[in-house]
Amino acid sequence: MKLYEYEGRKVRLITTIGNVFEGYVSDFIEAEDNEPQRESLIIGDYEIFEDEIESIELLD
Repeated sequence: MKLYEYEGRKVRLITTIGNVFEGYVSDFIEAEDNEPQRESLIIGDYEIFEDEIESIELLD
C-alpha cells in the first residue's frame, strides 16, 4: 500500500477492527519519522498506522 498517494485526498478508510474514517488525509508520516517505525495517515484527530488499515478508497 502506498500511503503517501493519499495525502491531501478525501478517503474512506476501514480499519482491521471495523472502524470507519471518512475525510481528508491531512498528513502522511514516514516510518523513519514515526515511533513505532510504521507509516501512518492522519485523518482529523486520528493517526492510523498502515498495519491497522483493512481497506482504503478515494472519494474525490
